[in-house]
Amino acid sequence: MPDAVSVTRSTYDVIAAQFAEAQAEGYPELTADLTWLASRISAGSRVADVGCGPGRDLALLRGIGFRAIGLDLSAEMLRAGGHTGVAQADMRTLPLRDGCLDGLWCQAALLHIPHDHVPEVLAEFARVVRPGGAVHLVVAEGDGEGWERHGYGGDGLRWFAYHRLDSLTDLLAAVGLTVLEATHRSHYRAWLGVRAAKLV
Repeated sequence: MPDAVSVTRSTYDVIAAQFAEAQAEGYPELTADLTWLASRISAGSRVADVGCGPGRDLALLRGIGFRAIGLDLSAEMLRAGGHTGVAQADMRTLPLRDGCLDGLWCQAALLHIPHDHVPEVLAEFARVVRPGGAVHLVVAEGDGEGWERHGYGGDGLRWFAYHRLDSLTDLLAAVGLTVLEATHRSHYRAWLGVRAAKLV
């Protein structure tokens, strides 16, 4: 089987401009998600937007006073956004020091990681967030994983891995992240939002 992460990255490289335009406006619940993060960590805190794409949420995080950096595996997605303070990176091996972040934001990006690799990604999230830090995570809700056509023109493929709250809670707990709240939303697919903290 082709490498799911590499193929998905290649698809995003091709569709970066279309994706940036389509996703520019975001969705209404983003305000609540940002408000929650701001209630957990103070203005001026260091936050990484992991899987930032063209940087819609990165700009919002900076707009409410966080010192935010953006990380994404697709160089073309980063270019499409035109933001400074971004870097190409694989979330399975984040180029960040242990405990250097006050918060981590991962919006609809972990869903492209095959289930077998999710524990190592969550371990990386826990490694780079300081004790007391906060994690915002949104994934596709459901069961299974596999290839899907991207829907932005052309015939490129993206890998989607679906999650349920109970199993994701267990995976987060295994790396020292405690789920504080969860949300269930529907925007052209079911979404599971998890608000977690590194309590020790």
